[in-house]
Amino acid sequence: MSVARLASAPRRARLLPGRPASWLIGAACLATAAVSPVGAQNAGAPAGRPPQAAAAPVPTIEGFLRQEGPFDLGGQRFTLLFQMKRLARRGLPADPDFGETLAAMEIKDPGGRIHFQKTFHYEVSGDRFVETTTASAQMLRGRQGRGLLVTYGVLPSTPLGGESWQVFGPFAGPPSAPLHGRLVPFSQPIFAEGQLITGKSGERVVETSEEPGLQGDVLRFRVWAGNFFVIVPLRILWFRNTIGPAWRCVKMTPSGAKPVCALGVEAERRPPDDDMTFVRLHPEADEGIGVAQHVVVKKDSKVEFLGVETEVLWKENADGVSLGVSDDVWLKVRIDGRKGWIHTQEDFQAIGLPQAG
Repeated sequence: MSVARLASAPRRARLLPGRPASWLIGAACLATAAVSPVGAQNAGAPAGRPPQAAAAPVPTIEGFLRQEGPFDLGGQRFTLLFQMKRLARRGLPADPDFGETLAAMEIKDPGGRIHFQKTFHYEVSGDRFVETTTASAQMLRGRQGRGLLVTYGVLPSTPLGGESWQVFGPFAGPPSAPLHGRLVPFSQPIFAEGQLITGKSGERVVETSEEPGLQGDVLRFRVWAGNFFVIVPLRILWFRNTIGPAWRCVKMTPSGAKPVCALGVEAERRPPDDDMTFVRLHPEADEGIGVAQHVVVKKDSKVEFLGVETEVLWKENADGVSLGVSDDVWLKVRIDGRKGWIHTQEDFQAIGLPQAG
């Protein structure tokens, strides 16, 4: 069945029985003389209670600035200022992961005008921040426009999470619009269990890519689906100041139309311990079409991963955009030359793609 794609705390001492009190008084006097220097240092401590250890130094919060840019976006130049907070304790090093965090970010032009600003909540527990945030910027260069790509990182996080991405570009409305000449965000930060494929951390420029059959600049994301990665393209429309799923998809099935897209896949096979097993190979990515065949899978079978069919999930709120795929992902495979579709955890496990994450 084809997929149609549309652009878009001490105890007290006790007297021992049978000992004269005079002996006790004398011993007490000697003891007092012997410990008087310590007693002078711990004058406020109750009698018979051991001296308390000195309290750990309380960290202080220091502020400092970090800057990136300027970035030239075709006649307009922008600089990012990051207002950072750092925990400092005299004589002790800062925690490498939880000793520093981002408190605010601004994007300014050479005239000092602020085009975008955002604050970030932070909280201290003991000698560390409960959660830390970082941010970095890169120029985003496409065939149809230029902008900025800001990458945020948060700790602690899941193994494949913690990062988010936000695209900025020059306002594309008419000269009479209040935002004319301003740099604007195309969406809230985009969160995903996965990574942005285009661009690497530390590179100054990120080049967009292309999607066959689609006009526009594209950023591709590697989104974790539980057993493998699904490659999800997002299209940037500079003239609309928007970013979103590259395709609006409709697939006709026996149960009606479904918003299912054909997408790329990245998978790493780990053959199971069994020398031989089998999978149920479907002719189409739908339980209601055709009859599944039992296909033998050996440890040394040649298994190729050809693509997936699934719904792309794009959920926006005031804090960000969640990018993901549906729970039911169909995977197209070729096993020793035989092609077909699988989608159950039993078949994923048999073919060498155990669930993780």
